[in-house]
Amino acid sequence: MIHDSIYPSIYNSESYLKTKTFILELEKKYGYEPELKYILLDKSFSNDDLDFFKKELSTLVKNYGFNIIYESESKSYYDAITVGELSEWFKKMYLENHFIWMENNFLKQIDLRKLNELKNHDQLINNYRLTIEKTLELDSIQKNQSYDILHRAFFENLSTLYSITRKYDYYPTAKSFALIQNSFGVVEYHNYQAKPNFEKTWILFYPFYKEAYLKNEIDYIEFKNYDNWSFIHYKKIKFDLINVEEIPLQFNPDLLKIAPIIDPIYKDEIWKEFGWKNNKQ
Repeated sequence: MIHDSIYPSIYNSESYLKTKTFILELEKKYGYEPELKYILLDKSFSNDDLDFFKKELSTLVKNYGFNIIYESESKSYYDAITVGELSEWFKKMYLENHFIWMENNFLKQIDLRKLNELKNHDQLINNYRLTIEKTLELDSIQKNQSYDILHRAFFENLSTLYSITRKYDYYPTAKSFALIQNSFGVVEYHNYQAKPNFEKTWILFYPFYKEAYLKNEIDYIEFKNYDNWSFIHYKKIKFDLINVEEIPLQFNPDLLKIAPIIDPIYKDEIWKEFGWKNNKQ
């Protein structure tokens, strides 16, 4: 499983060269991987692989819309490219390549900003919930009402992502749209986690996930996430992509070892269409 193989190692500096090689091999089959290369930048800089770092950052600016405005100051290379030893190189490269990207993608700017803001909006919603729980003593009815409000707020935030998806008629990824430096994955996560939002979120986005997967723009994790939350909410799954025994005890108190598949025929058809065998992509 590509997702399960690469993401644990990509954040581990000790496996940097192995991860870099894995990504380069992956690109021979699936094309340039901007999201993986963006994540790898931090370790490239930390491991003094500066030629590779400069090459990939230049590509991300020119072809995928990397924007210094959205970059976190916590990145290992942030000071180096803004005020440090790489600042002169970065300024020259950025002005040249950002102009090229802007010239070709000018109308995406507002939507790219909205996509980068989704994560912050989600954090504000969650922080507001935590503040209420810590400062107010709510009875059971009030708690349920507060969760209803929270779930509506999560879904309203998700609606921004959906409106952009519908506008372009495809799921916005780095390959299809532009590099989103502040991943909005937590927005989808919280809407899966909220049981009232789970199915309607999936109904809205499934056609776009499927199309993006078939175009090699996303990996299989969205389908695995569906199974994970479907089991937690309903104790049944759709794609047969999870090991039920690995589900935390709090979500599997009956210690189920297998979960019913909602539609085995549909599951088999999807596995065939997606080319899944023993290893999902």
